[in-house]
Amino acid sequence: MRFAPLTATSTTSTRRHHQKRTNTTTPLKRISQKKNKTSSSFNRRSIITMSSTGGENGEKIQKSDAEWKKSLTAQQFQVLRLKGTEPARTGEYDKFYPSEGHFVCAGCGNALYSAESKFNSGCGWPAFDKCYEGSVSTNIDETFGMRRVEIVCAKCDGHLGHVFENEGFTATAERHCVNSVSVKYVEGECEKKEAKVIDGTSVTGGARNALSMLIRPALYFAIGYSALNILANSASSFMTRGAQ
Repeated sequence: MRFAPLTATSTTSTRRHHQKRTNTTTPLKRISQKKNKTSSSFNRRSIITMSSTGGENGEKIQKSDAEWKKSLTAQQFQVLRLKGTEPARTGEYDKFYPSEGHFVCAGCGNALYSAESKFNSGCGWPAFDKCYEGSVSTNIDETFGMRRVEIVCAKCDGHLGHVFENEGFTATAERHCVNSVSVKYVEGECEKKEAKVIDGTSVTGGARNALSMLIRPALYFAIGYSALNILANSASSFMTRGAQ
C-alpha cells in the first residue's frame, strides 16, 4: 500500500487544527485562574477588615472574643468584655490620686479621664467627675423602674462601670464609678477637652441638680430618723409585752 506524501497544505491544516484545539481550552484555564485570584483577594480583604484595630480617624475597634482574650488578662476580659465588676476596695487605682497624668482604656488605649477629674468618693472604686469629650459613651437601662447608666469606652465599647448623677460630690453632679482593671494610668497630660458624659448643663438640668444637692441630705436624714423611731418603738413595744 502506498501513502500519499505530506504536502505543505496538509501540514498547515494539521497545525491549524492543533492550535484550534489548544485555544479552546485556554479561556477555561484563564477563567479558573481569574476566579482563584479573585477569591484569594477577597479572603485577604475579609481578614483585614475583621481584624481591624482602628486608627487615628476615631473608627470603632472591633475584635472577636478570641482576639480580646489574647490581649487582655482574664480579669480584664471579664470586666471589659463581659461587663463584670471587680470587688470593692480591691482595685489598683481606688486610693490612687496622682497630681498629673491621665487614664486610658485598658483595652485599646483611648484617653478617658484626667488625673484632675479623679476624686475620693468613698465608694470603693475609682471615681471621676468628668471625662474627655467624646471618649465615653453611655447605655441607659431603666428596667424595674431603676435608672442605671452604663459607661463604656467610645472606641472599643469596653465596659468601664456606671455613672451616677446629682449626689452632690462635685460641681459636675456626676460620679463615674469605674473599675480599676478597665483603665491604665499614663504619665503626661492629654490635650483633649473635658466634659460631662450626660447633658445636665441646661437651665432645667442645672436647677434640678442644685435642688437635689439641697434636698438629698435632708431626705437621707429624714429617712434615717424615721427608721430609728420605728426601731425604737418596736423595741419598746416588745419590752412592754415581755414585762406583762
